Amino acid sequence: MEELQLLMGNNIEPIKTLGQGAFGRVYLSYHNELGIIAAKVMKIEKFDAREWDAAGALNHDVVILMEYANAKSLDSIVKDKTQYLTSATYRALAKQILEGIRMVHAARLIHRDIKPENIMMHSANGIIKVKLADFGLAKVVQNTLLGVSSYGTPLNMAPELVLRDVPATNKVDMYSVGTVLYQLATHDYPINVNSVPELQKKFAAGPIKRPASMLDGMQWDFLSKLLEFDPNKRFSAKQALQHPYFTSLAEITPEIRQITQNGVNSNI
Repeated sequence: MEELQLLMGNNIEPIKTLGQGAFGRVYLSYHNELGIIAAKVMKIEKFDAREWDAAGALNHDVVILMEYANAKSLDSIVKDKTQYLTSATYRALAKQILEGIRMVHAARLIHRDIKPENIMMHSANGIIKVKLADFGLAKVVQNTLLGVSSYGTPLNMAPELVLRDVPATNKVDMYSVGTVLYQLATHDYPINVNSVPELQKKFAAGPIKRPASMLDGMQWDFLSKLLEFDPNKRFSAKQALQHPYFTSLAEITPEIRQITQNGVNSNI
């Protein structure tokens, strides 16, 4: 009841509950200026004001307004092992994700929890576009370097977060993007283990090997640059978007160019 009152007190009309996580509850809502939105109410005890460079002390729950995505998350594709994306669709989704994270990083934010469940699909007029969701762990970059505690989902987390051996930058997000794109291609994690100690051993053992099922050498070269263990060698979003996988005329067919610009057909 308090959450509903908080929303209505901010001219947000809750329609129904969309979901609930560790950091709060999300409501499908209506706002007079923004239209249909997703409003996330984060509990005050879960919200670290310092991470958002807040000017003053918070004394009530926090409401975060987000675009509403009306379709499933990319996790639905990853879990369906009978479904494989065409090269054109995969490339288009990859480019949309990278464009989104490039904008996040340009705003000096680190998402810190990029995973298939947090990348939503939105269908408009039969065209699918992806949207980054759940910024509950997002953190403001201070002086380009940031000591980040190990939040997020371990199998999607960058080595430097798991090993805690160097200060973390927005490159942690790029590794996570790499794991998501690997999952979309193979329906599995690049490193699939059952514990953090096992994950640490894998990180110490050497680079991720190309999966036998990935026949496209250009695709693997692109992915390997995102899955680089050394953050100094790992691609930024800008570098990834400039990779020949997206820019080579030999690689980009008219179909790929069209759906990359306009979105993905909703039959995926």
